[in-house]
Amino acid sequence: MASDAPLVRSGRALFAVPTLLGGQAAKAGLSCASCHINGRGNPHFLLAGVSVAPGTADVTNSFFSAARGNGRFDPVVIPDLAMPGKIARGTDTRALEAFVRNLIVEEFGGREPTPAMLAALAAYVRAVRACPEGQSVGRRLADQLSAVDDGVAGAQLMIDRADLQGAQLSIAAMRHQLGLIAERYTGPGLAREREGLLAASRALQTIGEGDLARTGPALARWKDQFGAGLAKRLRGAEGRSLYDRKRLAKSLR
Repeated sequence: MASDAPLVRSGRALFAVPTLLGGQAAKAGLSCASCHINGRGNPHFLLAGVSVAPGTADVTNSFFSAARGNGRFDPVVIPDLAMPGKIARGTDTRALEAFVRNLIVEEFGGREPTPAMLAALAAYVRAVRACPEGQSVGRRLADQLSAVDDGVAGAQLMIDRADLQGAQLSIAAMRHQLGLIAERYTGPGLAREREGLLAASRALQTIGEGDLARTGPALARWKDQFGAGLAKRLRGAEGRSLYDRKRLAKSLR
């Protein structure tokens, strides 16, 4: 669980987009959220050559970046970010921001993040909390539509801070979520929804390639159109998609 403060929402959006990490991680579709689902851990994470067992990863593996490669295969258990860790999370020293920066640039070979991006990511990590017992639920369409909204909020925050890189990455985070939604709308009966998701993603790509001053208004129009049109259709068809637990279970047999 985390708060809905704008900076936290922005960090949550960035946390889930593979292009933040860059390099081989991005090519493999891995984001921070791949190892830390909802900012927690991931007992099911398993990547050949990187994991020794589910829920482990070799964070000094040269597959991701030569800068951190130590020439040894030494996977560790993926930590739960809701629990205290080795890095101080107070805002007085900014140790967390420095750690996140080094992880992106050195461990994964990603592009240098901007101060606004680091502030957002650190705010999200600081806000992660454990859910009460028994409140773990499967992923729903509403969760990923909310993640799209986080991207919109994050992009606007970055625009307000004149951060083009952060705004573009926030839009990329939105496109990533649309792709994840599309994966659940399989079968010939949902072709219209998939086509709509592809068109919406392409529209976001065009917005992200535009001038920063025009991005905000264009994104606001996109959000209004998406909410009034495609999002409603997706909700109406959710029961026929793989968000339905029975359909999902059947498809995995």
